[in-house]
Order: sequence, then structure tokens, then C-alpha cells
Amino acid sequence: MKKKKVVSWSIVMLSVSMIVLIMLQVSHITSSYKKSAEITERALNEAINQTIITLQKQEVAIFVYDKFKVQDGGKTDTRPDNVHINSTMTSYFDEENIPTNVIKTSDNHSYSIKNEDVDAIEAYYLGQLSDPSSQFNKLAIQLEAEFTCRQLPIEKRFDAETIERVLRRTLTSFGIDMNFEFAIIDDISMETKLASKNFDISRLDKCYKYNMTPGNVMENPNLFVVDFPTKQNAIFASIYSQVIVSLLISILFIATFSIAIFTILKQKKLNAIKTDFVNNMTHEFKTPIATIKLAATAIKSPQVIENKETISGMAEVILQETSRMTQHVEQVLQIATLDRNGLKLNLTDEDANAFVRDVAGTMSLQVTQKGGALQIETCDGEVHIQMDTVLMTTVLINLIDNAIKYTKDAPEIHVSTYTKGDRFFFAVKDNGIGMSKDAQTKVFDRFYRAHTGNTHNVKGFGLGLNYAKEIVLAHHGLITVNSTEGKGSTFTVSLPLTLKDINYE
Repeated sequence: MKKKKVVSWSIVMLSVSMIVLIMLQVSHITSSYKKSAEITERALNEAINQTIITLQKQEVAIFVYDKFKVQDGGKTDTRPDNVHINSTMTSYFDEENIPTNVIKTSDNHSYSIKNEDVDAIEAYYLGQLSDPSSQFNKLAIQLEAEFTCRQLPIEKRFDAETIERVLRRTLTSFGIDMNFEFAIIDDISMETKLASKNFDISRLDKCYKYNMTPGNVMENPNLFVVDFPTKQNAIFASIYSQVIVSLLISILFIATFSIAIFTILKQKKLNAIKTDFVNNMTHEFKTPIATIKLAATAIKSPQVIENKETISGMAEVILQETSRMTQHVEQVLQIATLDRNGLKLNLTDEDANAFVRDVAGTMSLQVTQKGGALQIETCDGEVHIQMDTVLMTTVLINLIDNAIKYTKDAPEIHVSTYTKGDRFFFAVKDNGIGMSKDAQTKVFDRFYRAHTGNTHNVKGFGLGLNYAKEIVLAHHGLITVNSTEGKGSTFTVSLPLTLKDINYE
């Protein structure tokens, strides 16, 4: 009872441990995903904000340079000395691949400004504004008013190519490599003012939305919306290695757990089988020993010692019980030999039909003694196969003996043979107690005995059918059972007509 509780508690503890570990792994992956998602969200928001700021600075720089460009006729150049403007085509990268921003002035000249010069421009004019003696302050106020009062639509102030390059450069600076689509839309009418090539307006609810003119109350707000279709994949990719490691750990633990549970249950089953085997063996040996002892005691009796017929009868009983014990010992030794050395076949060419008739015929007397009948029906002609006749005799005798033992009333046993394709079949059919579906799957297992109640009217150790199966398999054959409870069973042995690659020794 204690052993059963230990096994049960071991299984429960292992199960709980596995569940807890899996929950911890899931929790760890979920936490990592959330943390990665938060970091990505923060970086995307900062990158988009920085993009808007950069675009606005560029717009201001273009406006200012349009007002303070070098004028024909020798007017003073008011640019800061460290800002270098070169006349170029309208491109965004110079020969050294340095990011640039295009300035288009009112006289249709095009200038490219290095990105870092935007900060220099800003610093220069902030310095001018902070100088009380500078007349630049009034001019700056006028420029600010002009810039604010411009009525240029936003699609004229920016272009999709510029926005895409600035946004991509900013995302790269934040360590983000994702595909994106963007658009500038009217927040009231939802009209698209500007958009990238593959922007999908149906995904608007999944986009990041930013007001590009938060201080302007005179016109409808323009929303800068950015969509990252592959964001979830990118977040998952960032924790991909953690997921793989967690899965491997979980799979390893589940496999270890399964093996441990299987081993525990198998050991439990083996212990139960061992107990049943010892109990059966004790009973099977105790009965003949008691009978022999009783017969020997009777022979020593003064009343019997002078009666030769009684002594002869007692001697016969002793011989029968001794033979019965010898059979049990042989069964156990056969299984032990099978485990140690395997089966070694002594194959000979035999007429299978004649073999079945001869062997089955030796069992007819036992069937008749129980009031039953043994019918033998073989197919036409001779069927020659290679077999070990000694071992195959054990198989057929065992099947017929079981048919006799597991029949409550007069046994009706039918032994038949037939051929199909390249195989020879012999079958033993009875009208016995039959077997359940579960018993049919276990009947060839070692030490297994079908339940017949608490009585020991059926003798044996549960070794016979297992030994028969090993013999048939050694002949490259197959043994099967088809049974219905209360109606009987049919055992069928299939053997190849031609044996190949057989171990003869």
C-alpha cells in the first residue's frame, strides 16, 4: 500500500513540476515580448517625433535661405561662415553619400545643404536674435510672421521622397530596421494629402498619428500617420532566440518527464506481474508437492504397503505430479534461455499439413476426456515449409491446451490449415470463454493471464503464449487472435512458405 502511495505521489509531484516549469517559461516569454514591445514602441515614437522636427527644421531653413540667399548686384551675404551651400542638381545625397536637404529658392536656384548645417543655421540665427545690438531681431520677427502666415498647402511644403528618406535615416539612427508606409491626411475630412506608394488607408487604426501643426488653430490639423506592417514580426524576431531556448528546455523536460513516468508505470506494472507470477508459481508448485507428499505418506501406511494396486496408483500420481512440476520448470527455463541467448532454430523441410494433423491428433484424447470433440481440417495436397518441428510443436500444443483449459463446458475445437499468397496458415478455434478487446492486446505479453475470477482452475504462469509468439517471430511469422467474450477465440499462425536470412544455429 505504501509503495502505491509513493508511486502516485511521485507522479503527482513530477506533473506539478512540469506544469510549473512550463508556466514559468510561458511567463518569461510573455514578459520578454512585452518588454521588447515597449522598447520598440518608445523607439518608434521618438523616431517619428524626431522626423517631424527634422522636417520642420528643413522647411524653416529653406524659407530663411530663400530670404537670405546671395543676391546679384553685390549685396551682403548674411549667411554664417560655417554653412556651405553649393549649386547642385536636386538630389539628396552628395558624392560622399552625406545626407542632404534640398533648398529651392524663389529664383529657381537649387541648393543642397548638408544635414549637419541645419544645426549651424539654427545656432547662427539664434545668436543673432540674442544680440541686443543686432538689427537682425526685427528682421527675424518679420520672417517669423511671414513664415507663419504662409498659405502653402502641406503637399507643396513636403514631398514623399524627402519624408521617406528622413524617416528611414532617423529610424536607422534608433537601431530600427522595419518596412513602413506613411501619409499626411486631413484630420477632419480624412483626405489624403500625401502618401507613400503602398500606404493602405484601411490600416489607419493601426498607424502612429502625429499632428504636424499643433500650434495652428486657423486650419484643419494635418496628421502625419506611419504604419509598420511588420512590427509584430520584428518584435518577435527580437526574442526569437529566447523562445527557441525556452521551447527546447520545455521539450527536454517534457521528454524527461514522460520517460520518468513511463519508467515508473512500467516498473509498477512489472512489480504487479512479478507478484502475480510468484503467487501463481507458489500455487502451481504447492499443489503437486502437497499431492506427492500425501501419496508418499499413504504408501508408508501399513494398511497400504501390502496392497500393490494402491501403491501402483499412488506411484502414478507421484509421476504425474512430478511431470507437471517438470513442465513448469521447463517453461521458466525456456524463457530464461530465450532472454539470454535468443532462439536457435533447427530448420527442416516439412509437410505442414501432415505436421498439423500429427501434433493436433496427440491432443484428441484430452479433448475427449472432457466430453468434447477435436476436428482437424487441412487444405489439399502437401505444403512444404521450413520449420523447427520441436519448437513449432510447442506452439500448436500450447494453443490447443489453452483452448481446452479456457472452455467451461465440453470443448469444441477446430484446427484448420490453408494457404494464401506466399504464406501458410494454421488456426485453432474454440468455443471457450473468449477475451475482451483489452485482453487481446495483452495476451501475448509475458506473465499476462486473463482474469478468470479468484479461483485457480486455470493453471499456468502466463508464459506459454509469449513463448509461442517468440517462436513464430523467429520463423518470420505472425500470430494473431480474434475473440468475442462468451463465444470463443481463434488463434491464427502465419508462416512464410520460403524462409530467408534465418539463423539456423
